[in-house]
Amino acid sequence: MRWLIAAFAFACASAAHAEPRRIVSLDYCADQFVLALADREQIVALSRGSQRDDSYFRERARGIRQTRGTLEEVLALRPDLVIRNWGGPWDAEQVYGRFNVQVLQVGGTPSFREARANLIAAAQTLGHPERGEALARDLDTRLVHLASSGDSAPVMYLSGGGAIAGRGTMMDAVITAAGGRNVRTEESWAVLPLEELVQTPPALIALGFFGSSRDRVNAWSPSQHPALQRALSRTRTVALPPATIACEAWYAVDAAEIIARALSAP
Repeated sequence: MRWLIAAFAFACASAAHAEPRRIVSLDYCADQFVLALADREQIVALSRGSQRDDSYFRERARGIRQTRGTLEEVLALRPDLVIRNWGGPWDAEQVYGRFNVQVLQVGGTPSFREARANLIAAAQTLGHPERGEALARDLDTRLVHLASSGDSAPVMYLSGGGAIAGRGTMMDAVITAAGGRNVRTEESWAVLPLEELVQTPPALIALGFFGSSRDRVNAWSPSQHPALQRALSRTRTVALPPATIACEAWYAVDAAEIIARALSAP
């Protein structure tokens, strides 16, 4: 009987360890993992960006406390798990570790394979592995469907700030999953060569953050350039919802499906 009681106590302790009860998120990319995977009762606070127009699960964030993410404010909330993508101190694991607070790093995944693994790992840490598995299965199904309908047409991604996506970026993975061929073959991100776009526009330009809150605050944004506006008016374009591409995460498959539909349109 004593062994049974001890085993039961160990199981309960393990379950409690596996499911944090006081989660604090430090940025709006981390918010999305919390809102998708955790129970509302587990969430102590989200970031101040949780209800931005580029926050994917912003509707779920309504009514949840927000934090600026400073060390003093977060510690006052007595978290047992802090989750971040880019928010808070760069050495958050060491900083919060001094106070015996676990830190979960999420995001920064340049492919759907890595985003899927990141999702499953986060779900396990948050205590709900079944939710991560369900979302991963949905992602797999959608990617398989996309793979059967591509035509390898040349596609360029262009943000309102003038950035274009090259190889090794999540946006490159999005274009490839959609059945397109990224015209930018250089690595990482670069600034738009306007002359090249005007002279040889691709079959489709996927636009990100044009007219969004990010773009509107920058009067010098390349998206305002008359030459770019003329070039875009002569090229097929598709606008990607900011929330689908603001963070490198599994739900960027939404953007891939939008691009695929645009490529298949007559």
